[in-house]
Amino acid sequence: SIYTIRLLAADMVDKASSGHLGTPFGCAPLANALWGKIMHFSPFQRWLNRDRFVLSVGHASALLYVMLHLTGNGLGGQYVVSMERLKQFRQAGSSTPGHPEFRMTSGVEVTTGPLGQGFANAVGMAIAEAHLAARFNKEGFPLFDNYTYVLAGDGCLMEGVSQEAASLAGHLKLSKLIVFYDDNKITIDGGTNLAFSEDTATIFAAKGWNVIQLPNGDSHDPRIFEKAVEEAKSQTEKPSIIVMRTTIGAGAGPNVEGKSKAHGGKFANLEEIRAKYFSPDGLRKSGQAVDKKVAEMVESEMARIGEKVLPKFFVPSQVERKFRQRGDEGDQMACAWNRMVGKYCRTFRESEPNLVQDLEDRMHGKYLSDNWRKDLDEYLRKEMKILDANLGTLLNHAEVREEEVAPPPFKRLKSDGALGFKQKAGRVYASEVLKCLVQNNPAIMGGAADVASSCGVHFPELQGHFLPASRAPGLAKASYAGRYIHFGVREHAMLAILNGVCSYSLIIPYGCTFTVFFQYGLPAIRMAAISKFPIFYIGTHDSIDVGEDGPTHQPVEVLPQLRAMPNLLVVRPADVSETVGAFEVLGDQYANFRDISQYVDPKPLARRPVFLMTSRGELGFPYKPNAGISGREGVKRGAYVVHDCFDVPMDDPAAGLVKLPTGARVPDIILIGSGQDVGLCMKAKEILLKWSSSFYEQLHKSFDGPVPLPVSHNQPCLKIRIISMPCWELFDEQDQDYQESVLLSNYTDVLSIYVEKAATKNTGHDKYAQYSVLMPSFGLSGKGADVERKLEFTEDFVASKVWAAWIDRGRHVQVAADTGDRGFSTWVSRMARRVGGN
Repeated sequence: SIYTIRLLAADMVDKASSGHLGTPFGCAPLANALWGKIMHFSPFQRWLNRDRFVLSVGHASALLYVMLHLTGNGLGGQYVVSMERLKQFRQAGSSTPGHPEFRMTSGVEVTTGPLGQGFANAVGMAIAEAHLAARFNKEGFPLFDNYTYVLAGDGCLMEGVSQEAASLAGHLKLSKLIVFYDDNKITIDGGTNLAFSEDTATIFAAKGWNVIQLPNGDSHDPRIFEKAVEEAKSQTEKPSIIVMRTTIGAGAGPNVEGKSKAHGGKFANLEEIRAKYFSPDGLRKSGQAVDKKVAEMVESEMARIGEKVLPKFFVPSQVERKFRQRGDEGDQMACAWNRMVGKYCRTFRESEPNLVQDLEDRMHGKYLSDNWRKDLDEYLRKEMKILDANLGTLLNHAEVREEEVAPPPFKRLKSDGALGFKQKAGRVYASEVLKCLVQNNPAIMGGAADVASSCGVHFPELQGHFLPASRAPGLAKASYAGRYIHFGVREHAMLAILNGVCSYSLIIPYGCTFTVFFQYGLPAIRMAAISKFPIFYIGTHDSIDVGEDGPTHQPVEVLPQLRAMPNLLVVRPADVSETVGAFEVLGDQYANFRDISQYVDPKPLARRPVFLMTSRGELGFPYKPNAGISGREGVKRGAYVVHDCFDVPMDDPAAGLVKLPTGARVPDIILIGSGQDVGLCMKAKEILLKWSSSFYEQLHKSFDGPVPLPVSHNQPCLKIRIISMPCWELFDEQDQDYQESVLLSNYTDVLSIYVEKAATKNTGHDKYAQYSVLMPSFGLSGKGADVERKLEFTEDFVASKVWAAWIDRGRHVQVAADTGDRGFSTWVSRMARRVGGN
């Protein structure tokens, strides 16, 4: 079996002329024991209580694909890991990519490759198992009691994310987590003595792990691995790490074994290795008793196929039979588990109907209650009632009766709401909406990186604490049934762990920290986007509004970084309605019944993580919107008109339809923003209307001749549309007609300017606007309002820049490659016109 594993992997790498063989050769004995004796798995059924295997050393993917093939994973279906697919290893479009990818290959639990990510994912899987066991298991019904096995290497343990995750796993006493540490003392550049000399065993013991030494990891005897696993399982207080001393490239010959060149690439002596392991003469030369038995088996196979040496991509019948039998045993386990679930539901349906219903719904892909949207409706109704009572109306022009003496127009442009009214902070809205969902949806589980008190994402009375009781004596609701994970100051581990929780299924994971600190974990977010994991990220303190903490805590480049990531929805809501809409964008991915296999099999699903980026300070519009579409619905379209340039609502506002304007309804200026900047644009619009009215009056007093201004009495000269664009990705997915109805890109005389204090220059805004008002560099330390004034992100500064751009626009015709930046004093960048829709 071990020789077959090695040679199949070698044939894959050789045919692809690319790949890594050192670990597949060195860890073939472990793989033989795991899939041949130790793990509980089913090639045909993705039953929820299966043991998980995580290849944290993702570059050794050939080893995993070989084992999935030998055990018959997906056999008989379209996702079978067939011999033909092994031959397509690392080829474009194949289901056996260079590093394991979730949803790409049947049987792969998580996407790995960047070292350490898989280690942290496995911690998340162990957390999910412990939580679901605490919620659903009953005496005689161990629905969730599987183990998570990890193969990690020196590189994994050098990565900080592994150390963060290991620290948390030890603290949480995740005893169902078993890590095999491939201690082969080799990295790409040479021996580990070049850069890595710590005592791994002692470090993990100090972190609260059960450390098991396995000095003969090269042994072909599966019993030594079984014994190590039995020792790991013999205690229930600690995760286990089995320090497995191996030889990289073991069995490849003295010129390869134990050398850094064994790490990657094909072996030049492959045919010598084949003759050694797949011919009777080569096997007998070793003098080992086991090799003599293998020689007899090889002779039998040679006689059957008429070859002198077993060929490439060949699996001896006895080896195939052994692993397929293990697969059959796993299929029976899966069927037995399904029967147990059925009996569980029948037994407890009357005494605990809500629990049984919750389990059944989740197993069919419906993670949210039937009333989850109604809960949001009720919350939003209360909030909008407060806003409607306190917000004034910003009028585009004042209507004056003939008998009245018209006052200065700028005094009639708005009707003020309640004086001194302040809206809630964006982080408060996010907290309240999250609480709305948490209280009636037990599938929601998450945590924060030691900022829950600031971000408001922990509700102890509802969620409790995911902690072993021994870690928190006297703390109410501390158990594995808790739905809030105290991640500590471990941002990268938190985000990678959430990937593991999500991959396990049955849980809606969320994670929160200040927006700027998500940069610590961008690699994990990237893996979630690649894997199509619908995880909810809540980033607060989203801009220079952070204030006193200064540029180290004021994100000005994080928003563009996230927007650049494929398959990630980034939502920066402008008010409470948009905040609710952002939560619904995620909730819609969990609210409908579907076959649970769709969460784990490689099917073309519309699944993606959602990043909610919101403010530390006050969030909302200063005036009531007038365009007939709610922010809640507008988020789902990515962008929408908040305040248009005329005061009569558009046709059919209930349907939220925005039609192409004509005549007086065509704006002169479009201001686009997201988050707090939409309110800023509305305030700037008020100032611009005042200025344009005053300018109009003065011009008509000074000139008798025609001027390029409106002639209607008491009408401001500028018509301004305000657009909220909370999510670029969703807007880009709208049809071209809708995009054009919002942006009016093909109206050549409309000036469009994007205002965003959470983003820097040259980061894509030219796709939507001709000009932009953005951050030119990092922020400043000081009170938020003072910082915004110093950096010219106040309504008067923005209005002056828009006014200057409007006046300047009439002085020359914009040409391609025109001046890109107006300097620090204005920060208005001229951009190429966006022509057409998509």
